[in-house]
This record gives sequence, C-alpha cells and structure tokens, in this order.
Amino acid sequence: MRSAKHPLTHATPPVRKKSAPHATSRTATDTETIKVSVRKLPTHFNTEQHVGSSTTMISSETLQQRAVITTTDIQKLAPNLQIETQYGSSALNFHLRGVGFNDLTMNNTPSVMPYIDGVAYSISSMTSGPLFDIDSIGVDPGPSGFTHGQTTTGGEVRITTKAPEKQFHAGISEDFASYNRSKTDAFVTGSITHNLQYRLAAELLEGGGYYTSRDTGQSLGDQHTGAIRGKLAWQPDENTDVNLTGYWSLNRSEAPGFRINNNLSSFAGQYGRDLGYYQTGWDIKPAFAKLIGYHDTKPDFNDLNWGFHLAMAHRFRFGQLDVSSAYDAVQLHEYQDQDGMLYATADNYRTQVANSFTQEVSLHDLKDRSHRFSWDVGMYYNRVMQKQSNYYDFTDYALRGYMSETSFSSPQETFNQYVTLGYKVLKNLRLVGSIAHESDSRQLVDLTTIHFGQNDLNFGTHGALANQFTGKVGIEYQLTPTSLLYADVRKGMKPGGFTANNTVVAQQAQPIKPETIMAYEIGTKNDFFSHRLRLNGAAFYYDYRDQQVLGNIVIPSYGSVGSYVSVPRSTIWGVEGSMEAHPTRDLTLTQVVGYQRGVYDQFHSINATQVNAYYVKTGIWKAFYSDYHGVDSGIPKISMNGSAVYAFHITSRYHLLFDVDYSYRGAEGLIPGNPPYRTVPAYFLLNSFLTFEPVSKKWSATIYSTNLANRKYDLTRSQATNVQTAISGPPRFIGGRVNYNF
Repeated sequence: MRSAKHPLTHATPPVRKKSAPHATSRTATDTETIKVSVRKLPTHFNTEQHVGSSTTMISSETLQQRAVITTTDIQKLAPNLQIETQYGSSALNFHLRGVGFNDLTMNNTPSVMPYIDGVAYSISSMTSGPLFDIDSIGVDPGPSGFTHGQTTTGGEVRITTKAPEKQFHAGISEDFASYNRSKTDAFVTGSITHNLQYRLAAELLEGGGYYTSRDTGQSLGDQHTGAIRGKLAWQPDENTDVNLTGYWSLNRSEAPGFRINNNLSSFAGQYGRDLGYYQTGWDIKPAFAKLIGYHDTKPDFNDLNWGFHLAMAHRFRFGQLDVSSAYDAVQLHEYQDQDGMLYATADNYRTQVANSFTQEVSLHDLKDRSHRFSWDVGMYYNRVMQKQSNYYDFTDYALRGYMSETSFSSPQETFNQYVTLGYKVLKNLRLVGSIAHESDSRQLVDLTTIHFGQNDLNFGTHGALANQFTGKVGIEYQLTPTSLLYADVRKGMKPGGFTANNTVVAQQAQPIKPETIMAYEIGTKNDFFSHRLRLNGAAFYYDYRDQQVLGNIVIPSYGSVGSYVSVPRSTIWGVEGSMEAHPTRDLTLTQVVGYQRGVYDQFHSINATQVNAYYVKTGIWKAFYSDYHGVDSGIPKISMNGSAVYAFHITSRYHLLFDVDYSYRGAEGLIPGNPPYRTVPAYFLLNSFLTFEPVSKKWSATIYSTNLANRKYDLTRSQATNVQTAISGPPRFIGGRVNYNF
C-alpha cells in the first residue's frame, strides 16, 4: 500500500455525464433545486477493504478513546504486534507476527520499519518522540518495500499526522490523571492565502511516575516531554502540491525503575527479590558522575529530536511524480541504573548523536483500481551518520571493579529500487507483481573500549554489505462488491549489523548476516449488512533464514554479555482476525484476535539457564550450549483486544459515550531457550471511559481508567551482570480529559 506522503490533494475527479431519458422541457427562466444526500457509512477506512493486505487501520478517534499516550500503546490495538522500549531506554523495538529485532545497541536497521508521514525511521532512537496530532496509523505485517521506502522482513507501522486545512480551525485538550500526570495538546490550522495553508500542533506531557525507591521513598518515572510540529501546504497550480514539515521534541523524563526479580550478586542479602511491584533503587557514584558530566540525582533522559521533511507531488496526464526529502537528527543522553541497587554493578550512561538523510523519487499511475493496468516505480536512498559512547560503572562488581566506555561511529547507506505492476485479468480478478533491489553498506568505525585504570581495547573498523532482490506475487479476487479474497507470496530482507554495546572480545564486533524471509499469506475482507458488520481474516506461514536475535556470549573472567546471533532456520505461522459490528445505531463492537507460533528449526546457542545455575553454584562463568531444534522461539502466542461503545442520547443535542475495552498479550520469551527470568508473563488489561459531548463535537468531557483491575504486569525483563530485573507496567490510572474546538 502506498504511504500517505501528500495528504492534501486538490485535484477534482472527472465527472461522468449521463443522459436524462425523462428530462422535462423548461424555459430559460425555470429553476430547479436538486438535493443530494450521501449516507455516512458506519465503518471507516472503506477503501482499504479493497486492497489485498492484512493492514490494521486505526483512526485518531480510536487513539483518543483508548487513551493511547505513547507509541508503545499502539500494540493494544493490533493483532500480533509488540512495541517495547529497549532495556528501559526511550528507543523502541517493533515486532509483527513474531518478526522483530531487539536493537540493544541502537545502531541497526529494524525488521519492522516505523514511518511517520511517509518517511522511514531506520534508527530506533528516532522514534522516541511524543505521539500527538495523529490522523491515522496503519499496521502492515509481512515483507514490504515494494512501493516505497526500505525493504523489511517484518512489515511497517505507518503513522500519519494531521494535515493543514483551508478553513480556520483550532483546538485544545487537557488531560489530568493519577500520579500527577498531565497531558496538554493544542493545534491551530487555516489558510494564509488561497493556495497556502498551515498547521501548528504541540504537546506537553508531565508527571505519571509510579516507581518508588525502596531506600529513600522517592518517586521515579515522571515524564517531562514537549514537542511541536509545523506544516505548510502549498498548491502553486492545480496539479502540484508542496508540503513542508518541521518538528522538534525534547525529552527530559526520568528513567523507568528496575525491579529486582532475582539477585545473584554478593549483595543479595541486602537486596533480594522485590516484594513491592513498583519498588526500585538507584544511585550514582561521584567518580562516575564526574566522568560523564552528570549533575542530576535521579536516572533520567535528555533527548532531543528534530527534523525537516519536504514532499512534492505533480500530476501529469499519465501519472503522478512524487519527490520527497527528509533530514532527521537525534541527540540522546540517557542514564539508567540497570541493577536497581545503591551499588554500582551495572550503572549505564549512553550518548548518541545521529542524523539521517532520506531522498525518494517515485512515479505511479492515477487511475483507480477499476482500471485494468496499474503501476508504481521508484527509488529510495537513505544515509545515516552516528556516533555513540556507552559508559558503565562496574566498580562494585567483583569480577570487574572499574568504569568503562565503549565508543564508535557508524556510517550507513541504503539504496532501494522498486517496481510494482497490477493487472486485471478479469473484471473481478487482479494480479499483482513486485520486484525490489536493495543494497546496504554499513561500517563500525574505531570501535574502542576503555577500562579506566585497567586497559584499552581497540577493535578497529568493520564493515557489512547486503545486496539482494526481494519481491511479491499476489492475486486478488473481488467476490462481491464488499467481499475480497487475496493471496500472496513475498520475500523480504533485512541488512546485517553489529553488536556495539559493551564490547570486550573481538567476537562481539563481527557483523551478523542479513536475514531473509519467505512469507505466504491468504486472507479475506468482508462487509455485510450495509457495512454494519466487518469481518477480516488472514493466515500466514513464514520460512525464516538467518533470523537475527539477541543472544549471549560467556567470557569466563568477565561474565555473560549480550551479542547478536543468527538463527540459520526458523518457522513462524499463525492466523489473525478482526470484527467490527454496528448492531444498532448507538452500539459499536470491535474484536481483534491473533494467534502465532514460532519454532527454531536449526539453532545451536548458549543455554543461559545453565550458565546462571553454574555461576550460582561455583562463582565461575562458564559457557554451556544447547541444541534448540524444535524449541519454541518465545513469541507471544495469543494477542487480543476488543471494545464495546454505546451512545446514550440525553437530549437531541447531547449524548454520553460509554466504553469498556480490553487487551491481552501472551507470554514472551526474550532470549533463546525462554528462561523464566527473561520471559515476560502474559497479561490482561481492562479499560473504560465515559464521554459527555454535544452532537456538534465542539467540546467534550471524559473520565476514564486504564488498567481498571490494577493488574500487575511487566513491560520487559533483563539481566545486568548478575542481577535479574524487570520493568513494571503502569498500575491503574484514573483521569479526566476536556477537549474544546474553535
């Protein structure tokens, strides 16, 4: 599906004139009034119902009603989707249908590519900005990159922000909730001249920290983020659109707290398993603070994201030319106490300075899908430059006892060319074929680790190349005007990359192979009873080669450290379905279900459970290996979400909306073998809201609750040196929100 780069379009579609067989003769002075009414369909995104893909579309209204505050909340609304922070940082990892990449070192291309207004974000830390002023979100699983952007193995999450409008319009929203959380959103849009429009939107998010220090009683986790986005839309003539976007965001939030699940260190007597689910601990040694220039008393972030996007479209008689350029930059400074103790066994400070330049040129036909032949052709280029320094304080960890710094720079270039053709063999039967070629070149330059007061390790410069064809063959059959059947076979590719987090042996610096996937999918999309019932479903099977996963290597005198490894062969299969029903004018029901299984077919790797057990028994780190053939790969087997919304009409001018919704996600193993300390347990969340608003929707007042049952659950689990930790998910939040539109 083509990404929405140019939401503001002013071309008028041609109108077919029909003869009037029963026209009545009138004089020139006769007048006639014709009243045309268009029935509003109860369902949204009706055009997408005629496209052969299993894309999940989410509207801005749904995002607000379901209290989607951050990008990670999107996973509650789509099947087989996980969006998680990387080890508690602000950087995000996306997984779709079990395909994804835990980018521990924030320097690799994601398997599932996030897009914002048609621009791919190939560095995970660039997706850490606030989620605000959103028009829609599309979650598209499976290999992609055949009509835009970069190739992927897992799919895309496309975020489209709201476009400028010709008529003046403004609005403000204020949200207050538990734990002193406040969220303020505002926008203004309108015309500067008859062919130049603007939109300015901003958001401020404060508070909400729910972690507590077991040592001092201080709170941790408050948000302090602000963002602003400006847009200009210019139509120099009736066939040309020019869109300019600029944005800026600052994140000065406190870091999340690490809860101790199991302590294998010498401090276990003082810091055992945390009984309080939101307990944590932190400290920063004066020597470490001096080394990194840190002046705060709590672990926190200091992240700056900004950029400019320019998109131009010109409509010729034969097709439309799209040209887009984007420059995005991030400056990241994050301190985390990853052992959750007053002692320094794994205190971490990371800095990253990165920028990305993207250029894309594409040409596609303007005919709708009723025409026999359709085509897309284009080229995409991306260049990334980044520098990172990763500091650790191990002074209280007996095997190390020092502070360290791992630093590197990493230039990357990606070039993708793609062609997609569609042909209607019969009136209701359409064939689709795509081919893409992507080349990727990346380096790890001057990778150096300094153990202060001990030694310096220089691992030099390393390179990785990828150069592969990918493609798609598909068939679509429009069984009825509201029922579509489709099937396709796709090949996807993700470039290789590097581990560059805490490098102590040359093995960590070696690049991992590119991963490829053959994806087979069949599906159906259906609207019944005048669009009052929508039923969509899909089944898929993935043949995975050289899957990139985060594993471990064991260094006897050092410990267990993370390192990317390749799984020669693995398999993923599953089904997913969605339902939207409008049994009455006032009742809306939704249900989304996903089921998936992943298995390693050929894989031999470290057995982390045996490694830890041997360390507890002997105090020695020793490598133990296992054959994982036939072992579950740990992806969540079941994901579900649903909602029921009912409108009570108080008067002819006002109504109440009452909602109950839920989400469920199965257990997720984060490393091979799925040991309990690195397995996130399944969880179920219940939410509700009550909104009072006029029919005009000029304003609204809402009370809501998320995690209504106050379930205790984890967002992620990890191990820092010899302390096994978890980051607890948010408790019950009760809040109120007021919107007003001008």
